[in-house]
Amino acid sequence: MDLLARRRELRTGSVLRAFAVIGVCLSALTACPGTESPDENSGCRSDQECKGDRICEAGACVAPRPPEAGGIGTAPPPLQAAQAVVTQGWTRGGPGQAHQTRGTGPEGQPTLLWDVDLGAVVFASPTLSKVGEDVVALVGTHAGRFVGVAVEGARAGQVVLDVNLGGMVWATAAAADGRAYVGADDDTLYAIDLVNKSVVWTLKVGNCDAPRVPGPEGARCDADGGPTIGPDGDLYLGADGVYRIGRDGKIRWHYPPDTETKAKHVFAAPLVAGDGNLYVGTQDGLVLSLKTADGKLRWTYNVRADVDGSPTMGEDGNLYIGADDGRLYALRSDGSLRWSFVAQKDIRAPAAVAASGTLYVGSFDGNLYALAPSGDVKWVLPTGGRVAAAPVIDARGTVFVGSQDDHLYAVSPKGRVLWSYELPGDVDAAVAITDSGIVVAGCDDGHLRALK
Repeated sequence: MDLLARRRELRTGSVLRAFAVIGVCLSALTACPGTESPDENSGCRSDQECKGDRICEAGACVAPRPPEAGGIGTAPPPLQAAQAVVTQGWTRGGPGQAHQTRGTGPEGQPTLLWDVDLGAVVFASPTLSKVGEDVVALVGTHAGRFVGVAVEGARAGQVVLDVNLGGMVWATAAAADGRAYVGADDDTLYAIDLVNKSVVWTLKVGNCDAPRVPGPEGARCDADGGPTIGPDGDLYLGADGVYRIGRDGKIRWHYPPDTETKAKHVFAAPLVAGDGNLYVGTQDGLVLSLKTADGKLRWTYNVRADVDGSPTMGEDGNLYIGADDGRLYALRSDGSLRWSFVAQKDIRAPAAVAASGTLYVGSFDGNLYALAPSGDVKWVLPTGGRVAAAPVIDARGTVFVGSQDDHLYAVSPKGRVLWSYELPGDVDAAVAITDSGIVVAGCDDGHLRALK
C-alpha cells in the first residue's frame, strides 16, 4: 500500500475493535492474564538460565556476539560501544519523548485545564519551549498552521504564536535557542523565530519538482522525518533520504549523495548518538547508520518492510526500532541483530525505554507491550483501537499513550491502567509533559488540550 493511502487509512480507517479476550482485559483495566508477571524478574544471572546458545549479558539473555573484524560497518564490542554512547548521550526528534520526562503526570483521573481548537487534525506531538516568559506547546496541523499555545500561567490556553506554512504538517517540531524547526508536505523545512514570531528561512529539499502525484512519488520529498537537533546545533532531517542542515539553512550533506538518485522517503526522525553516528529507518525497508560528520554509510540492516518509526537507544547502546512487518528489532551498534519481537500488526511509532530498561511499544494490533531488555514480554495491555502514538514515560515511570479508540491512557510500570481519558477522536500524537506535570495532548478532532 502506498504512503498516501496508508496515511488516509491512518486518518479515516475504521477503528479496529479488540477480540473478545481484549474486551475482557480492557474492562478489567489491567494487562492481559497469561503474560509474564510484571513483578517477576525476566532477566538472568548466569548463562545457565538462558535458552539454547544464548548468553547472559547485563542481566539479559542475548545471542552470542560474532567475532569482531576491522573495516567499515564494524564497531568495538557492544559493552565498550554502549559505555561511549551512555557517557555522551543521544537525541532524537519526532514523536515521543526520547527519555523519561522530568515532570510527573496526574496519578488520578485528570481534569481539563484548557482546550484550543486549531481547526485541523493534530498528528504531530507537541514540543515544549519558551516564547518570551511563556512555556508553550508548539505544534503543526494538517491545514499547515503552526501554533504555540501557552501551557500555564496567566495566558494558559492562549495562542501566542500563529504561522501559516505551505503544506500539511505531520512532523513534530524541534526547538532550541529561540527557534523552532518544522517540516511540511510542501517538501520544505521551516525555521521560525519564536521571539519575532516569523519565518527566518525556508529550505526546499529533494528532487521532486515534477507535478505532485498520488502514491509514493508524491510523498517522497515530504519533510516529515524530524528534524533532530545535533549537539552542535545542526539539523538532521528525513525526507528523500537524510539531510544534515546547518542552523543557517544550508545543506551540509545528503544521503544518498548522488543527486540523480530518487531516494526513498524517510518518515522517521533520525537518532543522533554521542558516538558521532546517526541511525534511522527508511521506507525501502532498511535501517541505516551514517557518520554525522560526512553522511557516509556505516552499515545497513534489511528489514524488508517500511520503517516509519524512529529508533530508540537503550542504556546498553542497543537500538530498538519497529517496522510494518509487526516486529520490534533490537540491533547492536554494529548493525547485527540481537533479537526481534513479533506483534500482530504494524509498529509505526518509536518505542520508549524506561530507566529500568523496560521497553514500551504500541502496535496497530491495539496493544501496548512492555518488554524486558531481553525481548521477553512482561505484560500486554489491550486498547480498543490501533496504537499509532509513541508511549511517553514520566519521572515516576507512568506510561502515557493514546489509542484510536479515542482514549488517552496512563499505565503503571506493572501494566495497570491508572486512568483513561476519553477524547472526541483518535489520539495519534504522543503527549508532552511539562516539569510541573501538565499533560498536553493533540487529537484528530483538531484540538490541543491540557490535562492536570
